[in-house]
Amino acid sequence: MKNLTLILLIIFCLFFCKQKPKNDSAFSLKYTRNNNELTVNFENRTSQNIIFPVPNTLEFGDKNFKDFSTQGGKERDFPINVYAIIEDNQSSKFYQKKLDSIRNAYLTEIGNADFIGDERLGDGNSVFYLKSNGKLSIKYKLIIKQSSPIEKYSSKFKQNYYPYDKVLKGNYPEGEYLRRFSKLDFGKAKFIAQPVIADSLFLNISQNDANK
Repeated sequence: MKNLTLILLIIFCLFFCKQKPKNDSAFSLKYTRNNNELTVNFENRTSQNIIFPVPNTLEFGDKNFKDFSTQGGKERDFPINVYAIIEDNQSSKFYQKKLDSIRNAYLTEIGNADFIGDERLGDGNSVFYLKSNGKLSIKYKLIIKQSSPIEKYSSKFKQNYYPYDKVLKGNYPEGEYLRRFSKLDFGKAKFIAQPVIADSLFLNISQNDANK
């Protein structure tokens, strides 16, 4: 009798595991590219409406360097700078206003009120609302730059999606206001920080693609 019960439990477990959907694939993203326009396609296969952040800049790493980003700046120069900036007027205005308000209040709290309104193009995060079983496409402008003199160079660049889960759990400057936003009462909607990347984006880029 015990053996029969054990066999039935094993069969039930195997059946249940096969039927149960994977939670980590319920909210996902895929990329598409059309020349210098990138589209990030989100899909919400959960049973809830969701609120989620996206980075205003998509960062790309060069396979020849260990850096997360090749955007460049005062800290580091790269043979080619590759990044993408979100196009205007796509976020949820209602929730974006809440996030911006929390960010401004936090900057004031830590004595950095002078930075309010001084954001550069591509700084920060945008917030979106996506219904259960819905899809949403967010457009970015792909930037490929090489400083003069133009030198021959080519490499493979990988899009490194912003690690929201890590930022929310760690000690990062932007982590605190994102944490505060994530704890708001969204009613019947749920805050989800990190989508599953269904297909990573790799771009083969050379000096011929730059400065267009």
